[in-house]
Amino acid sequence: MKFKIVIFLLLLTFNFQLLTRVAHAQHFSSTDYIIDFGNFNITSGHKNSANYSLTDTVGQLAPGQYNNTGYIVKAGFQYIYDLFNQFTFSINNLSLSLGDLVPNIGSTATNIISISTPSGHGYQIMVQQNHSLTQGNGITIPSTACDSGPCTTTTSAPWTLASTYGFGFNVIGINSSGVVTGVGTSNYFTNSTYFRPFSTAPISQIAMSENNSTSGANSLRQARVTYKANVSAIQAAGRYENGIIFTAVPKY
Repeated sequence: MKFKIVIFLLLLTFNFQLLTRVAHAQHFSSTDYIIDFGNFNITSGHKNSANYSLTDTVGQLAPGQYNNTGYIVKAGFQYIYDLFNQFTFSINNLSLSLGDLVPNIGSTATNIISISTPSGHGYQIMVQQNHSLTQGNGITIPSTACDSGPCTTTTSAPWTLASTYGFGFNVIGINSSGVVTGVGTSNYFTNSTYFRPFSTAPISQIAMSENNSTSGANSLRQARVTYKANVSAIQAAGRYENGIIFTAVPKY
């Protein structure tokens, strides 16, 4: 019994409304020129040495970062360097096989998801399946309910018993060496024995998230996704497939 992981791309559109009011710019004029500008900087840029790294804006009216409920304003040319941190998301293997399933013996396959975000409020990664693991004739492998949780599409629970059947997944944060850290996933999966069933499109559920920017020295976040299936002796033989859809969204 085999299935494939199919990744669909999602185009994200951000809508916003800009409310304007009268602004008083700086005005300079002579017989030869007229200059109207919001402000004039004495200096700005990115300076560094062996001992420090500095971005600055000197001369601007009220430079700095301003926070309030619902927005963040960063005034000053030094904040342009925040834009150089790109939002990235990748999956290292887009086609997985669980092999030939043996009743009462769980079969697993894994891949690695990686994400980095610009300065902001972190990210969230949502996941769903297009449909249950299904044969061409419509026979399916049901979603797991875990051992005694039961687990749901939003709540994970232990799944270790050979007598517990179905299909589900686990996501666990790891570092660049593959060591489990739980970063970004500990709120959703306590450890690698905790699983959840997939929600089915169009409903998607969060499986990994952080509320802080991942930019900086250790900008890349990674997690190992484990897909697991276990069937009973009465499960019909055949080739079962479905598609798994990941949606990565930056928080601003």
